[in-house]
Amino acid sequence: MKPEISFEAPADESSGPARVFLCSVWPLISVEDQPSISAPVFCNETVLVGPLRSGQFPATLELPAAGNYLVDLGYPNGTSLRTAITVEEGQKYRIVVPSQQPAIKLSRSVKPRNGIVPRVISAALKTMHLQGPDLEVRLVGRKQNISLWGLREFAANATAASADIKLLQTVENAGLSHSIGLENQYIENFRKGYERKWLVVTINSKHRIMLAYPAGWLDKGPDAFSLSMRRKGLNGNEATKWSVELKLMNPVFGSLIEHLTRRDVMSSSEISQSARGQATTMLYEKEGNPFAAAAGAYLLALGRAELGSRRDWMANLTNWFDWLPDGPIAYGWVSLRQGKSGSQHWVEGRKLMLLACSRGLPYFTVGLHLLVEALTLLSMADPSDHEVRDALAAARAADVASVRNEPFTTLHVSRFLGLPIL
Repeated sequence: MKPEISFEAPADESSGPARVFLCSVWPLISVEDQPSISAPVFCNETVLVGPLRSGQFPATLELPAAGNYLVDLGYPNGTSLRTAITVEEGQKYRIVVPSQQPAIKLSRSVKPRNGIVPRVISAALKTMHLQGPDLEVRLVGRKQNISLWGLREFAANATAASADIKLLQTVENAGLSHSIGLENQYIENFRKGYERKWLVVTINSKHRIMLAYPAGWLDKGPDAFSLSMRRKGLNGNEATKWSVELKLMNPVFGSLIEHLTRRDVMSSSEISQSARGQATTMLYEKEGNPFAAAAGAYLLALGRAELGSRRDWMANLTNWFDWLPDGPIAYGWVSLRQGKSGSQHWVEGRKLMLLACSRGLPYFTVGLHLLVEALTLLSMADPSDHEVRDALAAARAADVASVRNEPFTTLHVSRFLGLPIL
């Protein structure tokens, strides 16, 4: 029996949803009494780490022989764990992979005051009480497009101006950490009458964080998303400083999108082409999941491979879903990359970026960044283009107020509203 390495999450469940990590392993040998690294036995091998669901299996790599090895494990957020190990014949060497965030002991005994939907996954021990609830989570919907130019007014009145508002949960004392699972929503037809959704988290009855929510990612099975909220501390100023993260529970797509947020196209491609990533065929099934298709479009747009017939695929994504800003952003980026100022590609790229602005806030943070960069490029090429300049001001305001490392676009509303109108 050959030796193996197994990769496991911490027992305290602090690691969040399962994620696909990229693992490289090199044998360590001694040459003339000096340590040396041989050719890798694994290079960017995908391993699944985290709480496992039905049908998922622990990550295990079989080594060619006993001996010393250097193991490098790449997290989706760009950090890595590197360690040297010694494995004996027939042994299974167990590596416990630390969480990307500090571990917090959670209690399942705490229940919110109002539990309409969804259910509580976890909450920290309650040790303090502030005036008013710590957290209120609402789901806000609007059928008509809210352009980037109209986003300021919508953000200011998101919990008052829309008729389609659902209070998901109120939590009086949330402790250090609180998470809720978001139930799947069946969408009959993404191409006709889709209603965009936003998650609005109100903190201490004052500050609001707004997230573009891809409702309908899944229409059945386990929850597609978890909304996780965490604060810096329980005392003083730190008690009011919350971070909010929309976590995609699917380990393959979650990992792919987190790499994509940092524009790590190579790692995203490794995951999508791996055995575990075969499920990413959904990237090309637009009608079943246009959000996953948009992630695939960004992967194509940021890559350097020739697109060929996939340009038509990206055009269809843009044209079929007239509420989705991410389609024209990805397609427009390809057009600008392939052209130069004044060319037909350039004209088409400009048209697509303005179209994206009319559709509103992108679902993916990487799309918002690309939109700002594309409009900046267009504005520099033609400073007299007032339409592009106005669009750039609107996109840049959203970009400045966004949380840059979150996969799904997340806005601090007070920061956004406090920015000057240019």
